[in-house]
Amino acid sequence: MIQLKNVSKYYYSKGMIASGISKVNLAFEIGEFVVITGESGSGKTTLLNVISGLDSYEEGEMYIDGKETSHYRASDFEDYRKKYIGNIFQHFNLVNSYTVYQNIELILLVNGYSREEIKRRVPDIIRKVGLESHADTKVSKLSGGQKQRVSIARALAKDTDIIVADEPTGNLDSVSAEGIVELLSEIARDKLVIVVTHNYDQFARYVTRKIKMHDGRVVEDTYVNGEGAVPAAAVMKTEDSRRMHMGRSMSAGSVIRLGVRNTFNIMPKFLLMLAVFVFVVFAVTSQYTAFLNQEAQEDRLGYNDYFYNYSEDRVVLKKTDGSAFTADDMKAIGNVAGVKSVAVNDILLDTPLYIENNDMFYEAYPRSLEEFDGKLVAGRMPEAENEIIFTAVRDDFDADMLEALLDKTFQIDLSEDTAVKLTITGFAYKDMGDGAFSYTGEIFATDEMIDTILTETYSANSTVTTTVNGKVQQYTEGNAFYRLVPNSRVEKGEAFVAEELSNFYDEGESVRGKTITVTAENMFYTQSVELKVSAVYTSRTFESITGLSDFDANNGTVYISRADYETLFDRGNYQASVYVRDADEMAPVLEALNTMGYTTLPLKDTLISMFSDMTSIVRVPVTVVIIVALFFIAYFVIRLILRSRSSYFSILRMLGLARKKIRRILDVELLLTVNIAYALFLCCVALVKTGTLEIGYISALIEYMRVVDYVVLYAVMAVMAYLISGKFARNLFKKTAMGAYREEE
Repeated sequence: MIQLKNVSKYYYSKGMIASGISKVNLAFEIGEFVVITGESGSGKTTLLNVISGLDSYEEGEMYIDGKETSHYRASDFEDYRKKYIGNIFQHFNLVNSYTVYQNIELILLVNGYSREEIKRRVPDIIRKVGLESHADTKVSKLSGGQKQRVSIARALAKDTDIIVADEPTGNLDSVSAEGIVELLSEIARDKLVIVVTHNYDQFARYVTRKIKMHDGRVVEDTYVNGEGAVPAAAVMKTEDSRRMHMGRSMSAGSVIRLGVRNTFNIMPKFLLMLAVFVFVVFAVTSQYTAFLNQEAQEDRLGYNDYFYNYSEDRVVLKKTDGSAFTADDMKAIGNVAGVKSVAVNDILLDTPLYIENNDMFYEAYPRSLEEFDGKLVAGRMPEAENEIIFTAVRDDFDADMLEALLDKTFQIDLSEDTAVKLTITGFAYKDMGDGAFSYTGEIFATDEMIDTILTETYSANSTVTTTVNGKVQQYTEGNAFYRLVPNSRVEKGEAFVAEELSNFYDEGESVRGKTITVTAENMFYTQSVELKVSAVYTSRTFESITGLSDFDANNGTVYISRADYETLFDRGNYQASVYVRDADEMAPVLEALNTMGYTTLPLKDTLISMFSDMTSIVRVPVTVVIIVALFFIAYFVIRLILRSRSSYFSILRMLGLARKKIRRILDVELLLTVNIAYALFLCCVALVKTGTLEIGYISALIEYMRVVDYVVLYAVMAVMAYLISGKFARNLFKKTAMGAYREEE
């Protein structure tokens, strides 16, 4: 029946090669009850796995019915196991979530039996192993002896010529073990039964042959209890008989039946996978409708090269006389009908600050603490000048962000020469309906800190010139010469300058004691101060005069007092912004503001179309790339979930089910889950459309979708599920059946 000639099996791991069995020569016949024994690691289980086709071999030849198997592929060994082998495993390898009946039914479904045949055969087999009262009990609730009887029943259900058992009594008490041994001895009357065990004494009364393994080799092969005689009833099935019983293919109905059963068999697994597919449905829908929505709002969204925040409901104001806004001005503007809010420090709406350290980076816009009307979700309100509240949109707000920012102090650069240290004491969710910063963070700071930020903002946006002895010199960014920096050692009305400024006077005449004029000019105002040079620094005297150490980086800088610096740059607000309640009804608001003496600039009228032919060309490939990315994300998550089922599919392989059929079962499982996920999506859509649910996200998602879009979306989801199934199945079959099962263990 089976013959091995010089068969060897090797294992490869991390560049190391280990021998499982070496140069084994054995032959087995129908009617034999063979026990293979030996110490742990002797190779007995490896030999059994090779005989049963669960593992491949690297050297020699194994013959089945006189036919060579060295050329067999994985599919050939699956067919071999299906036709010839009934497995009884040490750890049972049963489907724990199935009942006793379903486990035995499974092997018959795999072998193509009809439902009528299954209903007739399964109860008889259950009675034969003495489990009639447990037919509808889940295997996970059985004792070890009962599980082993189910495993034997499953092997008997196949009606194969060969039964192989790996430590069938290893996990059983002595009474249960004796019953299993007697049952196996009865089976051996007309089959070849090969058992691997550590405890030969349990089988000694029944076996016809003893084989002992040591270090991967056969060291003993002895016939016992009958000198190797084969019972008269032991007749091997003919090929025609075997083909009649075992050659039938699993039906499509059985595939669907198992796929549906597996979908709901383990409820936590089903719910996790359903959650993943619901997420994917919404994610794919979001991407699919993104361009539809973008196109529909093309005229309203656009972009602006000057303003960072170009919300369509924002109106920029400037006083007709060019003066700064006062608190009374702001109050009067806020009382105009149709005005939702007034931005007190307008220029900061377009001045992002950057909070960063080694672990994270975030862009945020500064606002006055007086404007904060939210609710802290962590931390406390600021108490000191350098303390702030940080807000972010809810999707960006997580535990990692809290840990990275809360109660941490960050140095924030306001300009090339000025930085402040701010400590985040509180967190709040950003109001998405607040108009300006839908997807950016905000920091709320004290008025003193806002004044500092405003001053530096005006400084950064001003052209600075220094007039020395009638010669005007302009500061150029990136060059220290004529750069203005406040220094605490400088008195009001004075300045510290570099020695090079003496070059503007006659030879030998110093700039010290002379008057220079510093001017700041921007789009809002021009302001000058006259300063007396009270100190001239050189490389040797720089540190003693300024208190700073880096001469090379600062040579040429004009140091002035903080008071004079604020005279130049702390001039108040010359620009303001309002947010209107309804952008489509902006005209009355503009008319009222114009009447009050303000020049208005609605930002929605300044937008440049953000769509072009090029955008349309890249739209499809971008969508495809994102959907492919979603596919891989879904695949890796679902793969983790399906790992709980990998042992199930490995068991199906051990039972001889072909790769194609396993793939179809997996297809049914994933496609059914996708259909349920899509049905839930459609239910949400229907509830939102009828007004039963009010979910803004879904409303925006489906605003521009048509019937054909729903059909396309379903097709995308179905194809994605089919591809995920195929990819998982390919990975499942990269190893032998036993190799895949070991990996899952």
